[in-house]
Amino acid sequence: MEFLSRRQNPLVLLVEDDAGLREAVVRGLTKAGYQVASAGTRREAVQTAHDLNPDAVVMDVLLPDGEGPAAAQEIRSQAGLAAVPVLFVTAKAPAAVGDTLFPAPVLFKPFTYRQLVASVRSLVTGPRPAVPVP
Repeated sequence: MEFLSRRQNPLVLLVEDDAGLREAVVRGLTKAGYQVASAGTRREAVQTAHDLNPDAVVMDVLLPDGEGPAAAQEIRSQAGLAAVPVLFVTAKAPAAVGDTLFPAPVLFKPFTYRQLVASVRSLVTGPRPAVPVP
């Protein structure tokens, strides 16, 4: 069964501490038809997810106040967000990431606009993950 958003345009929570990249991604996802809320820290991400109940989360692996996977676990522990899909974004080399983030999808920096939009599209139209984020 595919997940269909309860909104006309799915809401994506973007969690990225680099302000310039965050602004560019917000513009790109908005242009692609998504509603976008953004946060620059783990704390902001958890609160924003609680307040807005996003359809998907795009999260940097390394944040100034913690790691993305731990923030994703905290978000998923909130009522109504247990199955929210998460896409991790990282500048780490694929070999350095290994299996530590799986089964969650990972987008490696630098990425193209097309890669970003395709990855987000698969999050909001694909099945909800059955396995918790690490």
